[in-house]
Amino acid sequence: MATLKKLMTLLSKEGLVNNRAEVINTFTNGRTSSARELSETELETLCRFFETNSQETLDKKRKRLIAVIFGVYKKMNKKVTIEYVKGIACRAAQESHFNQITSSRLDSLYNAFLKAQKDLDFTGRLVENFIAESQYYN
Repeated sequence: MATLKKLMTLLSKEGLVNNRAEVINTFTNGRTSSARELSETELETLCRFFETNSQETLDKKRKRLIAVIFGVYKKMNKKVTIEYVKGIACRAAQESHFNQITSSRLDSLYNAFLKAQKDLDFTGRLVENFIAESQYYN
């Protein structure tokens, strides 16, 4: 259950305490600019939004995406730079800057590259078994 205190803490973490009336007004489509007048569901939704889209959360998701892309290239025995990896992520997300990739898109890209990494593992094992099997025929 979200509380006003939790909302104010989340706004403070994002540096939006001074702009809270504007944030609440925008969120409620002009119905109110006071946090005390928010309904329970509005309060829950607003808190959930700030929790999932906080800078700290986005930074973790960005680092996780970078790590999984590096993992894919490591499986292919290719050395890549951080700039190259960020470029791959930007192209996949169709964004011009890495930090503009949304939270949900970071999650979907992470899952896609993780699947690619697992596919490379499976393919590698398949090829190794094929080579081992063909040695018996020669």
